[in-house]
Order: sequence, then structure tokens, then C-alpha cells
Amino acid sequence: MINRLLLPALALLCLPACATTQQDSPAAPAASARGMVSAADPRAAEAGAQMLRKGGSATDAAIATMLALTVVEPQSSGIGGGGFYLRGTANGKVETLDGRETAPADATPDWFLSENGKPVAYRKAVTSGLSIGVPGNLALASEAHRRHGKLSWATLFEPAIKLAREGWSVSERFHKFLSFAGHRASRDPAGKALFFSADGQPLPIGTIVRNPELAETLGRIASAGPESFYRGPIAEQMARKVAKDTPQAAAMTERDVASYKAMPRDPVCGMYRTYRICGMGPPSSGATTVLAILGQLEHFDLGAMRADSPVFWHVFAESQRLAYADRERFLADPDFVAVPVPRLIDPDYLAQRGALISRAETLSDVQPGFDNAPPDGMEPPEHGTSHFVAVDRAGNAVSYTCLLYTSDAADD
Repeated sequence: MINRLLLPALALLCLPACATTQQDSPAAPAASARGMVSAADPRAAEAGAQMLRKGGSATDAAIATMLALTVVEPQSSGIGGGGFYLRGTANGKVETLDGRETAPADATPDWFLSENGKPVAYRKAVTSGLSIGVPGNLALASEAHRRHGKLSWATLFEPAIKLAREGWSVSERFHKFLSFAGHRASRDPAGKALFFSADGQPLPIGTIVRNPELAETLGRIASAGPESFYRGPIAEQMARKVAKDTPQAAAMTERDVASYKAMPRDPVCGMYRTYRICGMGPPSSGATTVLAILGQLEHFDLGAMRADSPVFWHVFAESQRLAYADRERFLADPDFVAVPVPRLIDPDYLAQRGALISRAETLSDVQPGFDNAPPDGMEPPEHGTSHFVAVDRAGNAVSYTCLLYTSDAADD
């Protein structure tokens, strides 16, 4: 999250899926006096923009966007996953909420180890209940709405319920997902029936999908509140299904679901030249990594380089490598691990790291800056996260990262 000095730049980052609050105008988001929403799917961005037109806050718009993504982007985000929420005001105040999923309370550090002490097979770990945590997005949305919502809770659900009930067309992106990882959706009979044809093929691009059961569930949560998701029939069914698919003891329970709470966290802020930049702190690695990349590049005259300059992209990639070495070594859940945030974003430390970057050569060996344990470098490509932004007419901005499925690596 950036302060008000950078809000105009935010508008420049708006994706093609961005919806302004002017229904009949294609004007750039910065030209709208009412705000803007940017999301990975235009239907979700429009859901958020509808809230702004109704006089809602950036928080209202972000929540409506997240709920609509539950319908049209089920592979990457929604109420079945978790998220990080950052809110910045026009006067520079920043707050963050942690709504990431949590493991069952009875899970131990050997959760992903087999009886012989070796890591369980990838397929067994990822496609079973071992990799499912208690969803946090609705608790996060509820707490954010309690603090900064202007519209009613039920109003935020209206676009998502309409999409689920009346239907939405399969996008090229979703069809691609079903093609390379659809075997995961097809493991569940309901998912297979919803997104695959009778002969087992992914639904073609443009196919209209209706999900009345999801519409009913969203309607129940809209009218009864988020508690109806964490207690009662929904929670009971969720815990039972996950536990049944967990190949060891200490599986998810109704108690785990009922006890979930979104946690306020301190934002992590730093300076880049004249700008104050704030982001989500641990367990997120966003703020420390972004600040590291920028701090390491500060001694380069980036303004003198063109956007297509090979030198710029070289030094940027080198800075990413250094930042991610620290990220992989040190970033973790602060409730269980001490994360050295002050040291990771210390300007003198970042200047030392940046001095390792050459304009003409590639670092042959990248290690964490103050620890001998190297990163393992084994993380697969990540395609299960959605990010969206909402800005309201008062200049308040919400940056929301929503996560579900976290890898497209081969299951073997």
C-alpha cells in the first residue's frame, strides 16, 4: 500500500479488467471522481464498481470484488481461501489484516512427513486435506467491513449471487486452468459436473455456467452473516469433508473452523527516495521483498534507463534474486517464527546488498545476506493468487490479495 503521493500512479497500473464508476464512459480510472476498481476479471471489477456507485467505501468494493471472484475465478480466489487486506487513507494512515488460512489446531511440525519421517509424496500432500486450511476470507471481510464498511453486509453479496444464479461465461484463462490442472476439480463429483462435459473435457470458452448451490450458500451468508459460515451446517460439512480426505490424524474439526479469527497486523513501511511505501508484513513476504528490491536498486539511476532497457531489466532481476534469497530464508508466520523484519529492510543493509549488483554481470551465487543457510529454490510456479485494488471517492485505497490454489507444478 502506498501513500497518497502515489495514488495517481496506482491508476496507471489498472488492468484491462479495471472498471471505473462511470458506466457509460471509457475514461481512464484516474479521471473518475468516484473511484476505481482493478481486478483479474472484469465481472469482479464491475461488482466492486457497483458498490462505489452506491456510495460504498473502498472496503465495500474490495469485498464485493472478492465475492464475485468466488464465482468467476474459482481456481484462484474466493471464500474458500484466505487473504491479506491493506487499507491506506488519503492522509497516509495504513492498517493491515491477516486472513490467511490456518492449519488444524492439532497439526504438528511433522504434518507433511510420513510415518518413516520422510516427506509425503507431492500428490498426496497437495491433493488431500493435508494442504487445506480453515478459510479466512469471510472472517477477514467481516472484520474489514466492521471497521470501514458503509453499505450493508448483504448488499456486498448481490453481484456475486446474481452471477452464480444467472450464469457467467467460461473465460480463456479459466479454460486453460481446467486444461492443465482440471484433474483436481474433477476429483470432486460436483466440480466435475459443473466444469466438465459428459465426456470429461473442460467446458469450451464462452460456455455459460450456473451454480445455484453457490448462489444459495452466498445468500445464506449474506442474510445470516459470516457466523453462518464458521458455525452450523456449512462448517460441519466443510470440516467433515476435509477430514475425510486427510490421510492422517489431527485433521480439521468443527472446532478449528469455529475458532478462526482474522488478525490485525502491523504494516511494514520504508522509504524509497521520497516515497513512503507500506505493505503487508509477516506472514506475508510482500512488504519486505518489495522494499528490499527497491532499496537495493536505489543507487542506480533508473530514471535514466528506458523501460525497454536491457540494463534496467538485468539489475531489476538481480535485485529480485537477492531479495528472494532473504525472503525464502527468513519469512514465516510470526506467531511461530521470529522474522528479522527491521534488519531485512534496514537501508544500510540493503545498500550493501545492492552493491553486489553489477550492470554488466550476473551474480553466480546468490545467498541470504546474513545467514549461511541457502534457499532451496524448489518453489514451483504459482498461479493460485488473485490481487485486486479499490479506491473510493475519499481517496481511501484497499489492496487485497486473495489466495486458494498455490501451485501448478506436476503432481507426480
